[in-house]
Amino acid sequence: MNTLKKIAAYMTPFQWFEVLGVIGFTIYFAVIDKESTIWYTIISSIAAIAGIFCVVLCAAGRRSQYYWGFVNIIGYIIVSWMMKFYGEVMLNALYYLPTQFIGLYLWKKHAADGEADAVECRRLSLRSTVFLLLLSAAAIWGYRMLLAALGGNAAWLDSTSTTFSVIANALMVLRYREQWLLWIIVDAVTVVMWMGTGDGIMTAMWAFYLLNAVYGYVTWTRRAAAKERTVQE
Repeated sequence: MNTLKKIAAYMTPFQWFEVLGVIGFTIYFAVIDKESTIWYTIISSIAAIAGIFCVVLCAAGRRSQYYWGFVNIIGYIIVSWMMKFYGEVMLNALYYLPTQFIGLYLWKKHAADGEADAVECRRLSLRSTVFLLLLSAAAIWGYRMLLAALGGNAAWLDSTSTTFSVIANALMVLRYREQWLLWIIVDAVTVVMWMGTGDGIMTAMWAFYLLNAVYGYVTWTRRAAAKERTVQE
């Protein structure tokens, strides 16, 4: 109960809209889905609800997002495997899951002054941002070739989502606001990818992730600027 009260204190009305929106769509699509197995529906529902709490808390700069992230990642690995999105499976199992521990440690180490559970935010230089985008373009092409060889679905979309996700997650662990620019791309691509499967729960989850990424960029930009002003003073 205390945990839920803390989460409620962090969240803005817009973030409540996100959470309630995902929960509402998850219930709706779970009820009308007549094709998926009961286990697929349950696992995807759990992943969606845990996921929206994870990204909302991340946008708020709260390290408790990592606890929700563990649940989301495990559930998402299972549903992605069942849909043959092997890039998503590898990304979550081999990268997201291990880096959850690293991120939790680093966010605890760099807590914001005077704010319980909050983290300090930083921002990259323009030169570093451009370099990361060029590196991503090359990686997307190479990874797409691998996914196509494995017989995966939507190889271009899967590759784009996975590549940007790797870089965005690294920026998140290191507390850079530019992660949100990449998450916007990742979320938009992944919405299209899941729309092609007809999975309403996963599509709704990623659509709200996209809204949250925009919100997260605005919030982290303000927090990073505030931190810089404090340092200068």
